Amino acid sequence: MRARRFAVPLACTVALALSACGFHPRGEMTLPAGMGAVKAFSVDPYDPLVAVLNRDLARTGAQAGADPAAKGPTVVVAGQTWEQLPLTVNVHAQATEYNISYVVKYELLGADGKAIVPMQEARLQRDFQYDAAHALGSAQEQDTIRDEMRRDMAATIIRRIDIVLRNYRP
Repeated sequence: MRARRFAVPLACTVALALSACGFHPRGEMTLPAGMGAVKAFSVDPYDPLVAVLNRDLARTGAQAGADPAAKGPTVVVAGQTWEQLPLTVNVHAQATEYNISYVVKYELLGADGKAIVPMQEARLQRDFQYDAAHALGSAQEQDTIRDEMRRDMAATIIRRIDIVLRNYRP
């Protein structure tokens, strides 16, 4: 009974705090009428980022189908670079912490081939601890970090494109 008495004021306080800071749910990606299906493309047909982008586009409803012949906007992934730099070293001059940087250049082309979103660069960075005593585990951790960064990059690209498309007038 006592917990229930505090639950309502606590819920109201949280709701008030969230509304006061400007928080609101992002919502789904919306396309202007007549845009067609959005799909991602790269020179490498097995590019894992493009696979994640197409999956996420399908989830947002921005991709009307998997028909490759369908005319619509295309997210063109023009280039990707990974960079790994040591941040700290131990007394034996072995790196103990790294920074991974992931940079993607992309653009959004309309069905007519004109740029809706001109070539842009998106960058993500992560730091991680490296333990030379557990090198195999560290390699698996790096793979996991790279997979997470691809998912984050796809979400970043989709958010940026969504912002442009909300104000796009063909």
